[in-house]
Order: sequence, then structure tokens, then C-alpha cells
Amino acid sequence: MDCRDRFAVWLVELVLEPVRALRNGASGPVVVRTALGERRFDVTIARDDGGYRWSLRETDGPLEEAGTAGLSDPEDAFWAAWTAIEAAA
Repeated sequence: MDCRDRFAVWLVELVLEPVRALRNGASGPVVVRTALGERRFDVTIARDDGGYRWSLRETDGPLEEAGTAGLSDPEDAFWAAWTAIEAAA
């Protein structure tokens, strides 16, 4: 693993830290900022009676989307949002 790969893994772990805290009982929702290329997104992960749900908003662009509800894990909700970001790119 080269330095660039290690840096990328570190960044993912840093972004996922507050998302994982939801699993451990932290109050939510949690908003994390992520990027794909030059585009920036705010991803919101929230807990409701049916599990976790996600939504995202492009900070300087048109993309705004509410995603799947009822996911059993907050990290699954984040990765579902990330999949939507990749599909929009």
C-alpha cells in the first residue's frame, strides 16, 4: 500500500467516525462532508423507528436526494449515499 492509498483509507476512517458513533448510541442526525473529484456533498445519516436513512445535498450543485430508509446500520446508510453520489457523477 503506497502513501496515497494510506491517506485515502485514513480519510474514509475520519469521515466514518461520526457515522459509526450513531451505532454506539450517539444522538443524530450526523452530517458529514465528502467529495468526488471537484464536487462536494453533505451526507446526512439519521436514525428513525425503522432504522437508518440517508440524504445528500451537493454543496454547490443541483444534486439533492433522499435515499433508502430502514437500513440496519448507519455505515450501510453512508455507503448507500456514496453509491448515489457515484451514480450521479
